[in-house]
Amino acid sequence: MTVLVYAYPANDGSKLKNYVYPYVYPYFHQSWSMFAPIPKQNFNIYVRHDGNKWHDVFNEIVLAHQRNRFGGYENISLSFSNAIRYYASSVKKENSIEVYKGGNENYNVLLKIIVHYLSQKNGSRPKDLEIIIRTSDSYGGKYNSHYYKTAE
Repeated sequence: MTVLVYAYPANDGSKLKNYVYPYVYPYFHQSWSMFAPIPKQNFNIYVRHDGNKWHDVFNEIVLAHQRNRFGGYENISLSFSNAIRYYASSVKKENSIEVYKGGNENYNVLLKIIVHYLSQKNGSRPKDLEIIIRTSDSYGGKYNSHYYKTAE
């Protein structure tokens, strides 16, 4: 019980926390981030293809996985998440628009995952694929958006 009082975020200014702190901190220090690290960035992958409207495929997959943990979305969710983190760490430009012609291996991996997901979902390979990758830090600061149009 004392660890819960110590780790619970709403207790930052409570008197009770002042009593349990000297006992818990040296031996059992824990925070909520031990269950899952606090994300440093938020991601969106907006896709438009075959004359359809823009939609956020990353958010779509994450929500589907959260609705049904046994629905088979875990692997694709992890693939997207890892690929977009590598991509975000490799891009040095801020806010760019370009016709993609290769060069960034991390984007190539992300593009393959997007194409595979859309092919499985729609039953055919997407044509006229446009992608906007938007990253933002979790602390409300910097936003970066990168637009790509695949040349086929």
